[in-house]
Amino acid sequence: MKLVDIYRVKTYVVPKYVDSVIKGILSIDELKVGNYRNVMWQSKEGMEQFVPSDQAVPAEGAVGDKTTVTSLRIEFSIPRDEALLRKVIEEGIYPNHPWDEPVVQASEEKEARKHD
Repeated sequence: MKLVDIYRVKTYVVPKYVDSVIKGILSIDELKVGNYRNVMWQSKEGMEQFVPSDQAVPAEGAVGDKTTVTSLRIEFSIPRDEALLRKVIEEGIYPNHPWDEPVVQASEEKEARKHD
């Protein structure tokens, strides 16, 4: 067993766009963990809320109105390489996500690996 430095990445997306966002992420990195690839997790449906400002370009809702939509959390890990992280976000998530400002969270963690 070894511990490797990773970024844990999470984003939230409405169900209609989940496959598109996943395809975008996998076009940048195969998300390999040990002897497996395309490793990621999806949460059950939850609720996301927001109020678009005057500068927003909302795909759902209207400027100034509270909007609540169903969304899922997509979570995955990548090697701790900031250039790769930026590429996954800028080229994999952003162009495939419906929101003009998607929530994407990245944290530095260690992940246990039984196999290389």
